[in-house]
Amino acid sequence: MKRIQGAGLLVPVLLLVLLETACGGSGLASGSREANAQTGTAAGSSLAASTGSRSAAGQQAAGSAKAGGSARKLEISFPFVRQDGIATNQFAVWIEDGKGRYVTTLYATRFISTGGYKLRPEAIPTWVKHSGLSKALPEEVDAFSGATLSSGPLKFAWDCKDRKGQPVPAGNYRFYVEGTTRWENRILYEGTIAVGKKRTTAKAAVKYTTDEATQSGMIGKVTAGFTP
Repeated sequence: MKRIQGAGLLVPVLLLVLLETACGGSGLASGSREANAQTGTAAGSSLAASTGSRSAAGQQAAGSAKAGGSARKLEISFPFVRQDGIATNQFAVWIEDGKGRYVTTLYATRFISTGGYKLRPEAIPTWVKHSGLSKALPEEVDAFSGATLSSGPLKFAWDCKDRKGQPVPAGNYRFYVEGTTRWENRILYEGTIAVGKKRTTAKAAVKYTTDEATQSGMIGKVTAGFTP
């Protein structure tokens, strides 16, 4: 850890940290392993085991599940518009199987993932509940959490592996994107896509809790594409 030289810098730094925390962001984390770029972050991991890989700047790092000599990949894409003000910009992207059983989290904002859900229970509550976040170990959370991303088109990739690192069976899988903007205003996208032998695409349906969430434009249309 670098020591900040000069007593005159202490107060401005503390004020900046407090302001960043209030917004739910983690932009002060220098040397962050996540690429804060318009291509987003792909983690392909679950609360039980980290099976994916981090993204590199300008590229999407997607893990691969070998099946018949080919790498299966499911990508979830959407435009993201970072909002001004406090208590906003929190979101998560995750996968469940066709029966609604949690499989893996591709990305979740670090503030909520690392304890912020206790301070702000109204923020992305569906993901917090479905993922079993309260029982996760710190190293498990670190596998998928990241700083709030910049505005732009985002893409998150899943390597189609389960919690034990094994290729998941063919079938229908549900993909979710949940976001919270300005305290209790929530956005929830849900879609279903087939994972099998054919290349497929799918669109997610959206629900808004308030008119403000609808008008925010924080998370745009969510689509998914599977490559066998």
